[in-house]
Amino acid sequence: MPVRNTRNRLGREPRKAAVTIVQQFFLQAVVLLWIMLPPGAYSQSSGEDRDEAIRRSLAKITQAYRLLEKHLADPLQPEQALYEGAIRGALSSLDPFSVFLDADQFQMLQQQQRGVQQGFGAILNVQAGRVMVLHSLPGSPFGRAGLSPGDRIVEINDHRVDRMDLRELVEVLQEAKSKRVELSVVQGGKLVSRDFSLDPAEVPSPTVDKKFLLEPSLGYVHVARVEESTPGELRSILQEWAASNLRGLILDLRDNPGGALEPAVATAGLFLRQGQAVISLRGRVIPERKYVTESVPFRPELPLVVILNGRTASAAEIIAAALQEHDRAWVVGEVSFGKGVVESVLPLSEGTALVLTTARYFTSSSRSIQRPLPGTALAGILQQEQMEEFYTDNGRPLPAEGGVHPDTQAGSWQLGPWAEFLEESTAFMNFAQAYRDGIIHVSEDFEVDESVLGEFKNFLDGAGVRVPPSSWERSLPFVKVRIKTELFNLVYGIPRGNEVDVRGDPQVQSAIGALEQAQQLLRAANAARDSNHVPDRDHVEAGLRSRAVL
Repeated sequence: MPVRNTRNRLGREPRKAAVTIVQQFFLQAVVLLWIMLPPGAYSQSSGEDRDEAIRRSLAKITQAYRLLEKHLADPLQPEQALYEGAIRGALSSLDPFSVFLDADQFQMLQQQQRGVQQGFGAILNVQAGRVMVLHSLPGSPFGRAGLSPGDRIVEINDHRVDRMDLRELVEVLQEAKSKRVELSVVQGGKLVSRDFSLDPAEVPSPTVDKKFLLEPSLGYVHVARVEESTPGELRSILQEWAASNLRGLILDLRDNPGGALEPAVATAGLFLRQGQAVISLRGRVIPERKYVTESVPFRPELPLVVILNGRTASAAEIIAAALQEHDRAWVVGEVSFGKGVVESVLPLSEGTALVLTTARYFTSSSRSIQRPLPGTALAGILQQEQMEEFYTDNGRPLPAEGGVHPDTQAGSWQLGPWAEFLEESTAFMNFAQAYRDGIIHVSEDFEVDESVLGEFKNFLDGAGVRVPPSSWERSLPFVKVRIKTELFNLVYGIPRGNEVDVRGDPQVQSAIGALEQAQQLLRAANAARDSNHVPDRDHVEAGLRSRAVL
């Protein structure tokens, strides 16, 4: 997505632009002041009192701005003082989630919600003096041009790649995203480059970015974010796998920052019974509303395991909490982020918008998963309801400390300092490139054996990286997965590399092992529904204490 220079665009007519921005700022300030009035102000004060309070506050802002414009050592840039300063400053004092979006940011948000993005449809590996194609989307500008994994871009708009450092490369690539780009590319190991002329376009940006069968009857999907297309994407994938007679599905929500509310409810509805509660909203200016599943579930009988980590947030947490509280899924991984509030996007003039926290949400058990936010405007309104205990439908106790807590705790790779250094460097990628260039073919059944490990050690030694024996032994499983992942990225493309990475992931392995618990949940839920009987909580708690902690 191109990043336009707002300052230059407004700077063509400085005086007129300044007046326009100041007027717009006053309008936006009124919105902010209206929202920031104390909750009781609406019922305790008349409309005249509110208008007077806003008038006095705006007078202070006007006075401060005039003093800045008159006395500041350097000429005042209105958009910097107002957009970057006053508006963003006012919002930052509220909570971490309320923000001001400039025109470019708002446009990017709208594209993301539609499931598209502006660009060329490629994933590139960028290093100083080197740019390589890792993946190109079918039907995208890169895909239509026939560019594929392993192709090397040697020139971008007459800029030689091998003569640029990393910072220069990033700048050139950013500039190239907004207009036609001229590329010189070396394909398939050939010595002579080929020229391409490509125009950016809106390309699909699916929310499910990883999907494959871990086993002939075990599905795996990773949902990167939750947008309008998410329920449909998941439904299509499950339909595609209908002939596989799935014995289970792993729904990976790790690193999912959330997204839209309605698609989150619809996604949960793919697996929950029709009419089951997902969440309820409560806000000062938003009527209380309960969201329930509206459609018939697509696969109500499919055992389901959900994976979370500390970066699973917002709409993704809504999905996980609903599936857990209705005993529909067994949750594996780490405690999620803990975001129990909802933002509304309020469009403003000139293509800008405010994203404001307007409500808090509660799960089907009336639980808030919001983690404490001391020092913010949310601290006073996010007090947990006066309920000491929360339970799933079948009586399993639920923690109330914030976030969605896993039924089985499972950590990711436990890396020491040496392995962390390798992961943060480009060592695995550089070795994969060198290894691929030195052999004729990498077969699909390739495995990292002792010979490959020996070559990797020699590669590290040649790069001046010491290999401590103890760190090497502890890190071997991780090293093998990373080498194979990067090699398959180059040879077969990002989807195949992702598959290698997922199969070796410790949390995914824990999720595979938790399928039996997911099946037991389904059996217990069906039995309870058939008998219309709620299980004895003491019995359920005893079973809960026996859960595996990995």
